[in-house]
Amino acid sequence: MQDGSGREQFAVVLGDQLHQHIDLRGVRLREDVVTLVRTALSVPGGERVLAWVVDVCEGAGAAADLRAVVDSVTAPSATMPPPGPLSGYDESTAHALLNAVGDEVPAIRLRDELAEELLGVDLPVGRTVEQLFTYVVELNVQPDGLPPAVLLIDYAARLVGVAEHRKALSDWVEAWARHGGLLEPLERRRARRAAAAYDPEIPRCLVVAVEPARDGSDEIVVRPWLNTTPGRWQPQPGEPVTTTLDRLGPAVEHVLRQGARLWALAPGPKQDDRDQPPPYIEFVLPYDLLNHDVARLRLGTSGGNPLPLGLKYGVHLRSLDRMRTDDVLVMDQWRERWRTMRQHGISVHSWGELDAQRLDDWQVSLAEELGRTAVVLDAPVKPPALKALKAAIAEGIGLAVWDRRGVFFDERREVVTAVFASVPTPAQVPMAVHRLRRKAEANPQGPLLLGRHIAFFWDDPTRLVDIQTTDPGDLASEEAPA
Repeated sequence: MQDGSGREQFAVVLGDQLHQHIDLRGVRLREDVVTLVRTALSVPGGERVLAWVVDVCEGAGAAADLRAVVDSVTAPSATMPPPGPLSGYDESTAHALLNAVGDEVPAIRLRDELAEELLGVDLPVGRTVEQLFTYVVELNVQPDGLPPAVLLIDYAARLVGVAEHRKALSDWVEAWARHGGLLEPLERRRARRAAAAYDPEIPRCLVVAVEPARDGSDEIVVRPWLNTTPGRWQPQPGEPVTTTLDRLGPAVEHVLRQGARLWALAPGPKQDDRDQPPPYIEFVLPYDLLNHDVARLRLGTSGGNPLPLGLKYGVHLRSLDRMRTDDVLVMDQWRERWRTMRQHGISVHSWGELDAQRLDDWQVSLAEELGRTAVVLDAPVKPPALKALKAAIAEGIGLAVWDRRGVFFDERREVVTAVFASVPTPAQVPMAVHRLRRKAEANPQGPLLLGRHIAFFWDDPTRLVDIQTTDPGDLASEEAPA
């Protein structure tokens, strides 16, 4: 408080917590301090907020002295819950709910998101969800009156996969807040989270990870995830199935029918159907399956012939090997190239016939030119082109295009160049490729025929799914639908 700039900084922090603007003259210390204290006392529970800000700016000793003064002249408010632990009943019911959830809530993500929201609290790492709850239940309330333990349950409700468990956790939080007269600050926090989390580039999406059993059989393991709400990335895992590559279409169609029901019910901004992009279907594949024609898998219709998947959905390829890696350098390069593409647009690192003879030079050039954000190359069915694709993925490339039929001739590459040039931002490339595929189905002549054979690799590092290795033998009881 000894200098004007220090008082101004204190007023900004206090005003943010009280949701009020505090205007100090900055001339006389006593006048400014009186203004700060009067503003705090004008808000119910504001004396606790004032003490918390003193704790942040000056330390625990000064805050304890202030709290002692406040406690000596005020009685606890009958309408505000006292700071500190929840009641024994609250704790036991919360523990029971978290125990029922089990491993559905990712503990690391819960800890990180809660740490971002709590003010002045350093949370431990490496704890289970219940251990983390046991830790935060002893912490005092936040400036708006909500205890960290209640906020933990609220975050767990957002992250849990089963709708029934999500509702039980959310109902517990709302009942606690209503009883304590804190429903309004709870809703304010939820609204701020929703506004901050919404990203218009995140679509309705089905992610399908496909992995060969590699046990001498022709079986594959298919693991699906559904992201039902556009604007938010919260993919929920479905049941894995064991099938064959020839039966991949029916397995995908089975999950799609479930997704169609959920997409219709999903909350989110309502859009005209003409403006609503189609759901994306993203196949997370190992290197040896990236050239498989997933865009033309057939979907059955009632009364008509089966139609290609890419006619109704945006179909993309993604790398299973990279999504599963724990190589920090690879992940950093992936995020950095993607960030560069979003900020500065698409810059293609081309591949030609001569590059097959000088693959090392091609890769060195890509590694040196960090502004290159996409590759256009031949189909990765022969060693040179496959090695080039692997090198591009290792160097962080998230956008790649090739002609599945083999050599990507120059006149066909011109179509891809036109597609890239037709969009104002890289985020619109998936829809441009989708339109190209639709036109190719309607007009199977001329250069647009490429749309039937184009492979489109669109691998967003901000939209990951938790792919764990599963022994195919553990899935023997699960079979793809006929």
